[in-house]
Amino acid sequence: MTEPNLNANSTTGASVPGQLPLRIPEGIRYNCQGCGRCCTGYAVGLTEDDYQRIKDVDWGARYPQLAGKELYTHSEKEYAAGLSLYPHHTKTNEHGECSFLIDNLCSIHSSLGESEKPGMCKLFPYTFVPTPSGIYVGVAMNSMAAVRNIGQLLTDQREQLEHTWHIAVQQEKSHGRASQQVASLADSLTVESLSNVQYDVSLVSGAPLTWEQYLLIEARILRAIQSDEFPNIFHVFLAISDILAESLKLKVSNQDLAAISQFKPSIDRWFEEVPGVFENLVFNLIAFRNNEWTTLRKQYAAEWATSTKSPLTQPPVIKAALRTVLQGKMFIPELGIISLDKARNYKTDAFEPEVDGFIRRYLYHKIFSKTFCGPAMSGLSMIAGFNNLAANFLSGITYAKAYALCRGEKQIRLANLYEAYFLMDKEMASLTQLPREKAQFYDNGFSSARLFCRLFGQISASVGDR
Repeated sequence: MTEPNLNANSTTGASVPGQLPLRIPEGIRYNCQGCGRCCTGYAVGLTEDDYQRIKDVDWGARYPQLAGKELYTHSEKEYAAGLSLYPHHTKTNEHGECSFLIDNLCSIHSSLGESEKPGMCKLFPYTFVPTPSGIYVGVAMNSMAAVRNIGQLLTDQREQLEHTWHIAVQQEKSHGRASQQVASLADSLTVESLSNVQYDVSLVSGAPLTWEQYLLIEARILRAIQSDEFPNIFHVFLAISDILAESLKLKVSNQDLAAISQFKPSIDRWFEEVPGVFENLVFNLIAFRNNEWTTLRKQYAAEWATSTKSPLTQPPVIKAALRTVLQGKMFIPELGIISLDKARNYKTDAFEPEVDGFIRRYLYHKIFSKTFCGPAMSGLSMIAGFNNLAANFLSGITYAKAYALCRGEKQIRLANLYEAYFLMDKEMASLTQLPREKAQFYDNGFSSARLFCRLFGQISASVGDR
C-alpha cells in the first residue's frame, strides 16, 4: 500500500481556498451492491422530519406484505428525556430486518425516491470527522461492499461526499447536538475557517492531546502499517502497542512527542510470554461480542429502539455469554459449537498477501478517518480505541481459523475474514453511541497499551514461521 499524499488536492482538497476541506483516504472504494445485509439487526432511527415524510403513506397498498403490520415504534418520552437518540424507529420484522426492506431493496427509496429516505440511511455508510486539518472521510465496514472494497474510489466521489456532509450536519442538528449557529458554520466550512474546529482526544483518560500531538503519534502508527518496517501483520499490532506505550511515557514526563517519529518499537519479548487467565477471559468476552452476539442480536433488534428493554438481559443471551466467556465455547451458525482455544491456536500457513493487504487497509482506513477513537467513538482515548481494533483482529482471525479447522485446511480464507469484519463493525456501531458513563468504563478497561500483546505473541506463533 502506498502512503496517502495528504497534500494532494486531488486526494484531499484541503488546500483549495473556498472548497469544503474534505480529507479523503486513498485506495478506499464503496458503492452499494444491493445485498440488503446492511439493513438487518437494527431498528432505524427516525427524526421527526423523517417520520412525517413517510408515516401517512399507505405502505400496505404498495407492498401487500406490509398490509396490517405495525411499521414503527415510538419513544418520544425517552427522546425528550435524553434517553433515546430518536423519537421514532422503524420496526424490524421476524428476521431482524428493517420492515421496509423488500426483495433486498429499500421500499422507501423505490416508492418515494432517495431524498425521502431517513437521514440515517442516506448517510450510511459514510463517516465524517471534523478536525482543525479538515473533515476526514471514511466508510463504516458494516457494509459488505465496504469490507470487500467494491465500487468507486472515494477520491472520485467528492461531489457526492459534499452533499452527504450537509445531510450529516442536519442530522446532528436534529439530534440537538448542533445549534443552528454551529450547523450553519459546519455547512459552510472552508479551509479558511478550520481554526474554529475543535477536536478532543486523549492518549488515555486524563492525558489529553493537542491536535498537533495527536498527528505526531498517528503519523508514526501509519508508517508502521504502510511501510515494510514490519512485514508480519502480527508484528504491526505489537509495534503499534509499543508506539502508544512510548507516547504515553513521553506525554506523562512532559517530553516532546515529536521524538516518537524516531522511535523503534521492540516486540521480541511478547513471543516468549503466555497469556494469563484474565487475558483469556477478556478474549472470550470479545469473541462473544464480535461473533456470536452479532447473530443473536437480530432476534432482538426491536428492543434496541427502546431504553427500557435490553436484549442483553434475555436468558438465551446470558446463557450463550456465560458459555463463551467461562467455558471458551462459542456457537457459529455454520459450524456449531467450537472451542475458542483450539481455533485460536490452530496451526496455519502464513497469510496470503490478500489477507495481509486487507488487514493493513482496514487499519489504515480506521486510523486515517479518525473513526477508531475520539468524538467518532464516544470519546474513547487513542489507546482504548486501538485496543478495540486489536481485539477485533484477534477475534476475526480466530473466526476465520475456526472455519479452516473444520475444513481441515492450513490457510484461512479471505471470505471468512470479510464476514468476521462485517459482523464486528456492525457491533462497533453501538460504541459510537455510548452514554458518557459507559464510555468512560469501557475506556478505563481498555487503557493498557499492552493489553493484548501476550495474545498476539501466542497467536502469531501458530501462523506460518515467525
